[in-house]
Amino acid sequence: MQPIKIIIYLLTAIMMSSSVAAHAFWGIGEDNKSGLNLETGYDANTVTTVTGHIVSVQTEDGQGNARVDLESDGIRIVAVLGQQRYWADKGIDLRIGDNVTVRGSKAQGKDGVVYIIVQKITDTTRNTEVSLRNEAGRPVWSGGKMGGGSTMNANRPAPVRQQSPGRMGGGRMGR
Repeated sequence: MQPIKIIIYLLTAIMMSSSVAAHAFWGIGEDNKSGLNLETGYDANTVTTVTGHIVSVQTEDGQGNARVDLESDGIRIVAVLGQQRYWADKGIDLRIGDNVTVRGSKAQGKDGVVYIIVQKITDTTRNTEVSLRNEAGRPVWSGGKMGGGSTMNANRPAPVRQQSPGRMGGGRMGR
């Protein structure tokens, strides 16, 4: 009976340590309280347009995403602008108090905050605008029509690789 208890204890310890690794993999740790994938989580089915005024700007050059916090009808919205290094090169001057209109994919994080992964932002105070993604949600920094690369298929989402039916399941199934 003792070896069974030891095995159960070891399996429990392994399972608990793997859940910590899974949280780090999915970006649910301390650095990403939203639980959302802000890099590739653009969903064309949730596109909306929001107008509000800027209450916070985080566009310093570095790692991660540039973002602005907006207030729209008393609701705080985090507008994710994309890679900070791209924003530093191609972004527009945004300041606290500016009125802006953002168009993008809307989602609510597990932290209760509404996020918009921005496709286009217009600063109506300064009459400036920048497009960050095409209609399909592909970031301009990934190439394509707006990123300076080929314009062919620029409005299509990134291609999905398909596996041939003969390779599924590792072969010799049922033999």
